[in-house]
Amino acid sequence: MSIFSGLFNKSKVVVSSINVKWRGNTHSLGRMPVNGKTFEISIPFQNKPQDDYSFLKAQAKPPVTIKNIVVKEPFKLVSVTPTVPASINENEKTIFKVKLEAPQYNYEGPLDVELISEATDLVHVEISKIGLKTPDNSIEIKDKPKIMDVSRGQVFKQNLHLYGAVNIGTEIKKIEILPPFTFVSSDPKIPFKIDNKTGFLIDIYVQAPQSNYGGPLEITMS
Repeated sequence: MSIFSGLFNKSKVVVSSINVKWRGNTHSLGRMPVNGKTFEISIPFQNKPQDDYSFLKAQAKPPVTIKNIVVKEPFKLVSVTPTVPASINENEKTIFKVKLEAPQYNYEGPLDVELISEATDLVHVEISKIGLKTPDNSIEIKDKPKIMDVSRGQVFKQNLHLYGAVNIGTEIKKIEILPPFTFVSSDPKIPFKIDNKTGFLIDIYVQAPQSNYGGPLEITMS
């Protein structure tokens, strides 16, 4: 991911890791010595959905705009090619060539880089718990809180274990989710019947809200 070159620099600079942050996630690379006053790293970027649910897509998503690239001290940003802001269409790839200036003193530590997108692209979602109502029972599914930054209206997958909520032989004909979420689809698709123990495991596909949300995910099956 990185290419470096530059002028002679008497200071000893060693990058212990290159940390590239994007939408709350950080991708790290290994150790890299810097042999010049200026050097260059290459950051490949693909506008790829977090999950590929192509069978659910009704229309193409708008491009992602990289508004800025921020480099933390002690390094200084010299230039970026292609220039930012830059728009990347869905599934399109590009490589940002980032030219940096190294500190003029001995340094060994991380190089932190962040790709900044338009603030309107993302919503912050924290699902504290999952409530499930079925014809047989009402339960709270025990799971770790789900915390994510997703595009507005993005579809995400939620695994469900129906043991204790649905009896063998029960048929599920309809699934509803309370706002601000929207039910999109399920695997298996409705209608389906719980006819054996493996049938307790299903996936549902949920559309994320249009604004930040913190609270439960309430699901009703009938």
